[in-house]
Amino acid sequence: MHALSSKKRCRIKRLKITAVTTLAKGPIEEIGERLVGFAQTMNLHCCFEVIAVRDFAELNRAHFTLVPGEAVAVFAEHVVSTLTEPSNRLDSLVRAVRSLNPRVMVVTEVEGNQNSVAFVSRFVETLFFASAYFDCLEKCLGGQDEPLRGFAESTLMGEGSKIVLAIEGPERIIRNMKVDVWRTYFQRFGMAEAKLSSSSLYQAELVAKRLPSWSPCTVGMDGKSLIVGWKGMPIKSVTAWKF
Repeated sequence: MHALSSKKRCRIKRLKITAVTTLAKGPIEEIGERLVGFAQTMNLHCCFEVIAVRDFAELNRAHFTLVPGEAVAVFAEHVVSTLTEPSNRLDSLVRAVRSLNPRVMVVTEVEGNQNSVAFVSRFVETLFFASAYFDCLEKCLGGQDEPLRGFAESTLMGEGSKIVLAIEGPERIIRNMKVDVWRTYFQRFGMAEAKLSSSSLYQAELVAKRLPSWSPCTVGMDGKSLIVGWKGMPIKSVTAWKF
């Protein structure tokens, strides 16, 4: 929002944010109100709406209100790794995104090979990843009484690790894979990986150096992808795609 409001040329008329969820709309609508209020402090016209569906695979163009002349960007964080079984669910989502004719689709996923059919391989990969993630939470979020840290450890990491390790076959609803796997998948749909701007990379490095406790955070590149790590252990990938 700050970057958009600071543009001297080609100022935008309106920023429209559409959040898609499979959860209750109420809490997300509260976040939308805060975002709209923040935008108003910078004289940026912003509107926010929520689309609730039972499954991301049910999305289609009819869910969205599109206006001629709009430039559409799609941001998907930890979504594609939950739609690989059965494979047609992820295919449906990609087709829905394509129908919006977006300028870019940005995908953020766990950077880890935790989808091996061999339990031992999944266990070792998950162990190293979880160790780095828990250490990151401890350094960045403080003591064990911090509510956000407790939620991340018990719900995000705890339940996620159970699904990755204990469930076999199509019932395993989370399949964390490295960026190379997602590259192969998206290229099947005629999607081309886009290079991240130098300004976004500079901003990422600035954020990683903001606090002394964040110093173990590493920011590097894998081809055109941004890889975020902790003490050298890759944790997340960020990729940009164009149809």
